[in-house]
Amino acid sequence: MGNLFRRLRRTASKPLLFGLYGALGCLIAALLLGETLLALTKLPPSKEKIPQAVALLIDTSGSMDRGKTREVKQAAKKFVQRQTSENNEFAVIGFGSNTQIGTSLSQNFNEIEQAITNLADGGGTAMGLGIKAAMEELQSTSLAKNILLFTDGAPDSARDTLEATQQIKGQNINLIAVATGDADVDFLTQLTEDESLVFYASSGNFDEAFQAAEKIIYSDQLVESSPSGDYGLVYSALRIGSWTSLLALGTTLALIIGQNHYLRRRLLTSKQAFLGIIGSITAGLIAGGIGQLIYTPLAEIPTINLIARLSGWTILGMLLAGGMSFFVPNLRRDRALLGGAIGGILGSLGFIATASVTDDVMGRLVGAILIGFFIGLMVALIEQLSRNAWLIVRWTPNENTQISLGKEPITLGCADSDHLYLRKDQGYIPKTAKIFTENNTVVMEYNPDYGEQKGMKKLRHELKDGDKRKLGGITLEVKTDISPLSKGG
Repeated sequence: MGNLFRRLRRTASKPLLFGLYGALGCLIAALLLGETLLALTKLPPSKEKIPQAVALLIDTSGSMDRGKTREVKQAAKKFVQRQTSENNEFAVIGFGSNTQIGTSLSQNFNEIEQAITNLADGGGTAMGLGIKAAMEELQSTSLAKNILLFTDGAPDSARDTLEATQQIKGQNINLIAVATGDADVDFLTQLTEDESLVFYASSGNFDEAFQAAEKIIYSDQLVESSPSGDYGLVYSALRIGSWTSLLALGTTLALIIGQNHYLRRRLLTSKQAFLGIIGSITAGLIAGGIGQLIYTPLAEIPTINLIARLSGWTILGMLLAGGMSFFVPNLRRDRALLGGAIGGILGSLGFIATASVTDDVMGRLVGAILIGFFIGLMVALIEQLSRNAWLIVRWTPNENTQISLGKEPITLGCADSDHLYLRKDQGYIPKTAKIFTENNTVVMEYNPDYGEQKGMKKLRHELKDGDKRKLGGITLEVKTDISPLSKGG
């Protein structure tokens, strides 16, 4: 990797160099910091029991002796009691030769339990009529609809019962059956169309069968407010904003190091690190937070979902590129914002495409590489495309770099803050000279102290396209685009 970076520096391929630095920095931050943050702040998906409407349909035929009747009533009451803390509704229906409505759908648990107690047994097994009666009782609710059937025998008419179950299927009503005694389990499976919805219970185990049926009716459902988990809007925005800020931190510091490496400077000064950390974290929090605030409430709308994702990364790209204008000399801030926005969009499209075909972690890591690469690429590319004048710095016959010229002076000297380093042991001082544009002209101006030391009579020199100067073993060549300069660019 180091050889690749050096090769790119020698060939002055700054956009690609910046792209690779951005990708590497963003990946390292995502892998070491981002994934750690997400793991530490991850909340277990919340589980909630969605309110249900349940019609308790209990066989009260003559085959139900006093012992079975008493036990099923106790099991049914316990079933209801376990749901008292939820917003559920219950109807109680018995069927023998005819049907009896103990109570229509109600949340009054005393009324429901009394209705169960009052069910009377006797007669045949009009199961089909009972299912139709339960279906009618469920028409009045908007809750999820269920019939919990308990029987100890075969229906008087299998045909009528099958016809009744076909009607409830068309109304999205779930049928769960508890069987005992001589009940035909195969027939009940035909009614429910799923053997896992039929529970057989011998005497003394009715309550266990009702509990098993309860798990089917009230199966835990994961509630995801967004792909990032079941989090509140503010928590989600802070969490994703913090994650984004870490990616921004890695990208920014990597690009600062890339800029310094490109110019053969000290890779990172304490001042640059401080400014980079503060700026990138702020940018990441803003971009990630805004993106998540837009995304979370609209996550189920595909088009707006995509726009929300793009907006967050576009804002991040703009802010990071705008911040880099403080570290890349003469990078116009308006052009930097444009380049960063383009980089953010390209990177986010790659991010989204990758995340759609890989698992969460791999999607985030590959996405981070793309985000960092495109932001870095566009920062350097927009710098090159928008400049009017620049220096070609020839370090050796085979290695050169380029640095944009503008109103911000490019300084040469032995200080860490100088853009081009000149060795102190060769007599160079901090800010030995500076090169800048003024009134559409490239100017090189020497430090008076250095000029006095060297006996210079003229400290200010106007340079033209192709002019060269040699200092401290490096050769500087001025390149200008005359037309844009003549127009005040």
